[in-house]
Amino acid sequence: MERTSIYLSIDLESWASPNLSEFTMLTSREKKLLDNGHIKKSALRALTILEKYKVKLTFFIVGQLYEWYPEVVEIIASKGHEIGYHTHSHDDATDVDGLLKSINRSKKFLKRFNPVGFRAPRLTINHACLTLLKKYGFTYDSSTYGKYVPRKKIAGMCELPVSSFAGIPVGSGYFIGMLGKQIPWFYQTLIGNDMPVISFIHNWQILKPENPIFPTGRYLWTHPHYLPYMADCSESFEHLIQRYTVLPMKNLLQ
Repeated sequence: MERTSIYLSIDLESWASPNLSEFTMLTSREKKLLDNGHIKKSALRALTILEKYKVKLTFFIVGQLYEWYPEVVEIIASKGHEIGYHTHSHDDATDVDGLLKSINRSKKFLKRFNPVGFRAPRLTINHACLTLLKKYGFTYDSSTYGKYVPRKKIAGMCELPVSSFAGIPVGSGYFIGMLGKQIPWFYQTLIGNDMPVISFIHNWQILKPENPIFPTGRYLWTHPHYLPYMADCSESFEHLIQRYTVLPMKNLLQ
């Protein structure tokens, strides 16, 4: 079995955080109630799989979750996984004032774990926000799709783009949901071209929530592209962990 290295990370967030008005308007308390403990269950499920194969990787964590379940984030860190930042409440990272507000709301989380890596929700960021992240001690960003270029920096930040193939963002959790155990075909093609594979999956893909209100069939009428996010990716995740040597994102900085 081939053990080529890849950089597979987990974006730890509530399933109740899509960029839809009925969710973005919810308070932290309302989101926690809606999530109904799934953050804790899905994180522990991911950790069980990772421990089974003695894998350490990067968790990009929504800072708000440290208020909800501090013990969960502490367990992740205690297991030796890298802690990255995914904004405070799955916020946009395209406005400096908004990102600064997000960072200030996450002070407790940031002070406790001192993350050096950042990933923006929906992998959208701009130069000004990268400059702000650099000011606050971050050293790398993974908020774009594209070709990896060693030591490439934007606004003083090392850029570690999620992998794409022929312009298709195959490193996203979306394509793990779409292609399942077939996703290694794309990974192998990138590896064959001497390109590191940088990919991610969401915790709610590894363990599907019970009775969620998103994504459900009713959303598919207006948002059919959500279909891959309805797939149970637990086996696909474990398949990748088995097939490859998975490393933390920070290892790419060495």
